[in-house]
Amino acid sequence: MTIRNKHISIGQLILNICLILVLVIYIFPILWMISSSFKGLKELFTEEIYLIPRMPTLEHYYKAFDSYALFSWFKNSIGTTIGISIFQILVCFMAAFALGYYHTKLNGVVFYFLLITMVIPFQVTMIPNYILVSKMNLLNRWGSVILPNIANATTFFYLYQNVRTLPRAFYEVSQIEGANSFWAMRNVTFGLCKGPIAAIAILTVIESWNIYFWPLLVLTKPETSTLTIGLRGFMDFEMGNLWGPFMATATMASLPMIVIYLFMQRHIINAFISSGIKG
Repeated sequence: MTIRNKHISIGQLILNICLILVLVIYIFPILWMISSSFKGLKELFTEEIYLIPRMPTLEHYYKAFDSYALFSWFKNSIGTTIGISIFQILVCFMAAFALGYYHTKLNGVVFYFLLITMVIPFQVTMIPNYILVSKMNLLNRWGSVILPNIANATTFFYLYQNVRTLPRAFYEVSQIEGANSFWAMRNVTFGLCKGPIAAIAILTVIESWNIYFWPLLVLTKPETSTLTIGLRGFMDFEMGNLWGPFMATATMASLPMIVIYLFMQRHIINAFISSGIKG
């Protein structure tokens, strides 16, 4: 082994150690949350630190389901997540298709205008959006969460980067065959972008599932709350925080997205890598 190889090996070793430390920092709170959801009250408040419960119990899960509207929270979270994901992908894909295939003098203006919205803080649009959904009588309804999240500059930009790299010949051939633009978009462009669309759809689902602040403003009734908002119900400054049910509910809220990402991460990474190569 040469000196150079030794240096490379030492560098790789240091890098691996750093990556392991970062992994532990990220994953430990998740493991602690799952572990705490199965611990009894005595184990929860002990000074010892250990992940594997000595006397596992489902008490906190039973209490969470008996005392709180978890089924309604799950239903609302699933409904808003599906609504945001479907409409956001459709709207952003149609916008990407229009700017990618129709070349006009205003294309550049529209494109940069959409990109500018990426740097506008949420607090700037929060009040106008609230007034809008309020006047549309959408408060405490799924529409109040879905409507303001339909247009997303990041989703649009990612899809646009993929659409504009497709050979224009596919579109022109469909036009020669007599197909209209909608048919070409649905059957040609959409089919060629299935991988990138699936990748951004997964990320949109995860982001929509975890959205908190906006639903907190527009979903004020307990029965319309999502899981992220419902977790507040376990925090009581007068009676004390219910850490057991809180950890159980947080575990149930987190696991679906963790499982989805773990199973689909290869597709997400491959889609982004191929997009970077094509871009």
